Amino acid sequence: MTQAQNSAALNQTKPFTAMVFGASGGIGHAMVLEILKQHPDATVYRFARHLERLAPLNPTTPGQILDVLWDLNAPEALAETLTELSKPQASAKLKIDFIFLASGFLHDETQQPEKSYQQLKPENLMRSFALNAVGPVMVLQTLLQHLDLKHPCKMGVLSARVGSISDNRKGGWHSYRASKAAMNMLLKNLAIELQRKRAPITLVGLQPGTTDTALSKPFTKNLTNDQLQSPAFTAENLWHVLQELTPEDSGQLFDFKGESFEP
Repeated sequence: MTQAQNSAALNQTKPFTAMVFGASGGIGHAMVLEILKQHPDATVYRFARHLERLAPLNPTTPGQILDVLWDLNAPEALAETLTELSKPQASAKLKIDFIFLASGFLHDETQQPEKSYQQLKPENLMRSFALNAVGPVMVLQTLLQHLDLKHPCKMGVLSARVGSISDNRKGGWHSYRASKAAMNMLLKNLAIELQRKRAPITLVGLQPGTTDTALSKPFTKNLTNDQLQSPAFTAENLWHVLQELTPEDSGQLFDFKGESFEP
């Protein structure tokens, strides 16, 4: 067996490895289950801020589920975690096949989407940017510093069509729209840099559609059942969308139907 054949054989026997950030949320958890449906023997790292919320989500699978404490706004801690995970690997770089970042912030008990410019507050803008742009891009930076950039990897980051400047027809939701638009720009910048390195990495923004999750619940009361997607439906569609994309598609935005849209 030649060295190339031996390498190919090793790659075939290597379990599919995935990371899901925000794995305790509706779409994040559904994506974990979708990964295991597609690759029952996969190793899946579930990153979440509250590990106790992952306990009841444990699926029955021959694959390996590894839970990791994770704070979106603590990139130093993530770097330490990834360094530890990479130690058993001879290259000291992680070979991950699939990464899904399912974090996002729209509202909570102290902050609601603005309907008018008169409701804008600096602290709300900064919080939205921290959670929807700064936090996610620092996660991506940290990941890329620890990944084997010669190993093919599909990376999907939850975006939002309301973050599209060209698609904005209704206004409002200032903090959310602006922070998602910023994330889309950062995503494009990272993709350009990866393409210059000729890294076989596909990095895109994904619009999930209106999904029945805690994030969307206050805004779906008037929707019919056929207008509201289940997390499982969304995860399945996003999975298949990512599988069809290549590094040449990096930096673009795609919805759950696989259709691209302008930032």
